[in-house]
Amino acid sequence: MKPPADDLDARSRIWDQMQYFWMDTDPACLLPQIARVCAESAYSIEELEAIFWNEVRPAVAFNLLSAAPEWRGFEIQSLQRRILAKHRYGRPLPWRRLHADARKDWESLRAAVAALRGT
Repeated sequence: MKPPADDLDARSRIWDQMQYFWMDTDPACLLPQIARVCAESAYSIEELEAIFWNEVRPAVAFNLLSAAPEWRGFEIQSLQRRILAKHRYGRPLPWRRLHADARKDWESLRAAVAALRGT
């Protein structure tokens, strides 16, 4: 998998969908849409997991700790800038004990993508 800055076109669609797991809404209602975009991508499940934990999470997890969190999602250019500034590309995954809810969200997304891909 290419570094984030070298793969903006493909990555941005994934980032835009995955950010909703850290918005002040219930991501379950958006899971089918998020899973579809991820399943249609060329990324493997392992690559999607790395994008979830090492790119999207470092950029937007702060939102759930905010006094007035965002609930509609960040505008794509702003999201791209945050991810490019804060990503942990190439580093080990930050074992999910840090974010129990995000771990559950990832497992739901993983299962939905696998079902759509027939794997």
